[in-house]
Amino acid sequence: DCKALFDVINKFNELVFKNFKVNVHDSLTLPALSMRIFKSSFMPIKTLFQINGKVEKDIRQCYTGGAVEVFIPSNRDLFLDMLDQLFYYDVNSLYPTIMSLMPMPTGKPIAFEGDITLFEPDVYGFFYCNITSPSYLEHPILQRKIKTKDGYRTVAGLGEWTGWITSIEKEQAEQLGYKFDIIKGYKFDKQNIFKDFIDTMFKLRLEYNKDDPMNLIAKLLMNSLYGKFGMKSDFTVIEIFNKNIQKDVRVLQERMAKYSELFLDLIYFDDIIVTIRRDLENVHNDEDFDNYHGLDVNVGIASFITAGARMYMAKFKNNSFFKLFYTDTDSLVIDKPLPDLYVGNGLGQLKLEYVIRKAIFLAPKVYALQTMDGKEVIKVKGLSQNVLSGTHLIDFERLLYLNNSLKFNQEKWYKDLYEGLISVEETTYNLMVTNNKRKAIYDGNLFVKTKPYFYNEIEVSN
Repeated sequence: DCKALFDVINKFNELVFKNFKVNVHDSLTLPALSMRIFKSSFMPIKTLFQINGKVEKDIRQCYTGGAVEVFIPSNRDLFLDMLDQLFYYDVNSLYPTIMSLMPMPTGKPIAFEGDITLFEPDVYGFFYCNITSPSYLEHPILQRKIKTKDGYRTVAGLGEWTGWITSIEKEQAEQLGYKFDIIKGYKFDKQNIFKDFIDTMFKLRLEYNKDDPMNLIAKLLMNSLYGKFGMKSDFTVIEIFNKNIQKDVRVLQERMAKYSELFLDLIYFDDIIVTIRRDLENVHNDEDFDNYHGLDVNVGIASFITAGARMYMAKFKNNSFFKLFYTDTDSLVIDKPLPDLYVGNGLGQLKLEYVIRKAIFLAPKVYALQTMDGKEVIKVKGLSQNVLSGTHLIDFERLLYLNNSLKFNQEKWYKDLYEGLISVEETTYNLMVTNNKRKAIYDGNLFVKTKPYFYNEIEVSN
């Protein structure tokens, strides 16, 4: 096994070095390897700078992921007792598409107060605004994080609220009737910094067959770069001290005196003390270029990529040409085929995954499909295909009615830090409809449609 693994890693290193002149052994993860390739061969000089402190915290507030929503739970027309044929589309490499096509916020951030667009209409950056949505919009496109009884959730709602938003979201939302009162923000230069990198990786994919390792390598490197920019810069240092050793006690006291505000936790294991504190020592700037050296993180880039992806998918919402049943980060289910203009194998085009005869959408990432040739596709977030193997669409159909439920048993692995053990326990997942009416939550003046037509719970108990 070890020899086979060595041969695989060695071959992987040869392929990467041949194409990009980078040694894979200098990077622990694929995102780190992708970042190393980008910075060594593709990144324009003086474009990406360190963003931390208050600026980083402000911008991170508008960094949210893809929109996964159920709009219509079934394609069965209850009045006519017939089924609407549905079409399931996926975008080819959504995030790389945005990285290739869209300019990114570059240079150093410049803070401003008031409505800067009165003087600079095309300003590129991040705005803190009072936002008002149109009351008639069927599918809101602006997301925000709100606190509910179940914790923070990312939702798109109607009403009025105050928050951070990217300039590209503001521009597209205004076309749908959203109103913005800009209070403050940060402006950036803009430059398309990823086009050469993405185009090179995508060209490599096209040059090699799908069964060739280089095709997979190019795909992984192309898709891995984005996530590196969005990592949190709050890295931690873990240290272990023995309270019976005088030197350890002295060092611990010095650490606590020097880094008192950075300590996150102290864990006691008999005579052993484990400390966890934030690490700020590795964050530093290049004196000449002020470039980011400590960590490969720039939340402004990550925020623009995800916002651009949401706006890319938003053009398929509130569209009178078809009825929207379900959306995921890079996919949608509609009742009509898309025009040929949108469909193909190119970067950013959509491919038709399924033509659906029957569909049940219970919740985000919880659905059952039956294709026109009789194939069933079942998905429940958190459950493996082995656990779902005996489940069929008819079982999901029953869940459209109140007080019906499905139970699944799946093994979960747990680690016990104190005992140094790994245990396996069987966990029961209970999928059940608890309310078949429209459910909404209110946050100030914001009306949040969390479950548009019905409400499903996934209950987990050991």
